[in-house]
Amino acid sequence: MIFKSEILNRYKPWLSISIAVALAVCFLPSEGILFPFFVFCMGLFIGIFFIRLLPEADRDFLVTLFLAAFLLRIVAALFFYNAIFLRNGTGMVGDAWPYSQSGYEILKMWMMGIRDHKVIYENMMKVTASGTLSSYDYWNAVVYFFTGKSPLSVIFINCLAGSLAVVFIYFITKQIKDIRAAKIAALLTAFWPSTFMWSIQNFKEPISIFLIVALAWAILSLRVRFRFYLIFLVFILSVALKEMRLVSFTVFYILVIPASLFLLTLRSKKPELIFPFLLIILVAFLSFGAIKLYIAKYIPFFPAKGNVEFLKWAQAMRSVRATGGTAFLVNWDICNPLVLMLFIPAALSIAWLAPFPWQLGSVQQIMAVPEMIIYYMLIPFMFSGYRFVMKNKPFEGGIITVYVFIMMVILAFIEGNIGTLFRHRAMVMPFLFILIAVGSDRHRIRITI
Repeated sequence: MIFKSEILNRYKPWLSISIAVALAVCFLPSEGILFPFFVFCMGLFIGIFFIRLLPEADRDFLVTLFLAAFLLRIVAALFFYNAIFLRNGTGMVGDAWPYSQSGYEILKMWMMGIRDHKVIYENMMKVTASGTLSSYDYWNAVVYFFTGKSPLSVIFINCLAGSLAVVFIYFITKQIKDIRAAKIAALLTAFWPSTFMWSIQNFKEPISIFLIVALAWAILSLRVRFRFYLIFLVFILSVALKEMRLVSFTVFYILVIPASLFLLTLRSKKPELIFPFLLIILVAFLSFGAIKLYIAKYIPFFPAKGNVEFLKWAQAMRSVRATGGTAFLVNWDICNPLVLMLFIPAALSIAWLAPFPWQLGSVQQIMAVPEMIIYYMLIPFMFSGYRFVMKNKPFEGGIITVYVFIMMVILAFIEGNIGTLFRHRAMVMPFLFILIAVGSDRHRIRITI
């Protein structure tokens, strides 16, 4: 009874808004009316119940922030779904609609008894709107199995994932620095414009972000105190991340964890110089691969594997993705050693800083200008936070910075389109928010909460 009275008294305005938003779902142009409402109510219950189990010092702030983040996402999702529906009849933009359609087509094949992935893939290549088939298409099919073709159910799940990620970012930052830095990181994660927008559409970024930050939190919590439920959680999150975003799973376990353990044992007076040194090694390694590739053209049977194959794959990926007016460095032959040495710093700069404010080729790019200006202003705090975590929290800092560094390198090499790069960069933004929060806290940048 005490729990119920506290909720009703303290969060009555939020619950009133929740009821109003839930009723609004009934008037949406959707085949599934009941299930979006169910997802919304379950999201509120899961979030509040989970946060109420947390220490009292964090509880009030996190409940308020979760409700604000979740409800604002729901309201925005409803508005944009209806606005886009009136324009194109789908309620979704970009890859969001192909994901939904492919998921529904997969479900129809399941209902006909087709279970073999190869058969599904062959049939889907004839009808898919995206030209590919990923685990996220199957995720849409799983949701539609329970809800019918209800795009808002998937979108509301993404809203919940984006809101719950805030809680894990809070505790990771608190473990690294303090409560004030944790609040800054949580607020940035909750309301950063681009990551907010991806979380109110049918994209895989919200769930991918949730899985990677939750996995990082579980690993860091295990280091502080061993608990069997954390082992189970790490296993579940790892399996889900492998299916949803294989590249993040691979980077995390093959590179991030070993590098973090190495940094934990390293005694360096200048730990912040480790990544510039790694960048030099990367340039030399890939340049050597490009040289081998050129030698292989003139010497039969010359072994050209490993980094050479990566360059071929990256070149092919860039060619496929380099479409539209936001394509960048399209005609650069990265298999050429000299071109590669120029390409790496140019591509990394674009991966970190694009889209640039002077790129106003579309409405989306115009909307990104204020965000990017703020982002540029926060970069000094990012480097300050980087120096702090590398010096004082090498294991935690390793998990954050190694993941960011490797993912940025991958994005720089395989993305040939600034629009897609901008969306995929969301996978590292919450970790950048941690560094920014730590850096701003070091310089006593205060926020009103």
